[in-house]
Amino acid sequence: MIHTQFGLKMRKIKGLQKGLIFSWVILGIVLLWAFWPEYRLEVSSLRRPKAPLSFPVSSGDRFSIWFLHSYDRAFFQENYEIDSNHRILLKDMAFKSHLNGAGFAYPNFHLRSDGVGELKEINEQRERVEFMMGSKDLANHTLFWKEEKVRLSSFFQFGEIIQIRVTKKFKLMGLLKIIPR
Repeated sequence: MIHTQFGLKMRKIKGLQKGLIFSWVILGIVLLWAFWPEYRLEVSSLRRPKAPLSFPVSSGDRFSIWFLHSYDRAFFQENYEIDSNHRILLKDMAFKSHLNGAGFAYPNFHLRSDGVGELKEINEQRERVEFMMGSKDLANHTLFWKEEKVRLSSFFQFGEIIQIRVTKKFKLMGLLKIIPR
């Protein structure tokens, strides 16, 4: 009888220990998820507090800003990449321009046979990309993100200062925003 009571107590203790271990593992997973950083590419205006465009981003992701140059009325495209530290890296540029006699004295400038100029291997690190939003009919600023073509004039007004940057967010903060108070 003593052995069976002792055995029952030991089984209860072992079951309790397993339950506690399982609970700690689940709590650890939830906390890891909640505090694991999520990086986002945010496109915003300096006039507005909230970014109307936000995309999840990882190291190696690429994006481009395309627009029509105000003088030449020809396209200009800046190509960026997210580096391993989640910073923006200006990789290269492509443009169609008459150069108005100015030309380039840049070692990595190449003029393609179709008349498009390329500045390669720029590799300039940026905290953010900023520019003034041009009008839809004259500049037509466009963001190329993965397979998407996002016309920025659908989100921003002519003359707004646009800022593109990588932000670090935690899933817990987003969850707290949706919980009613």
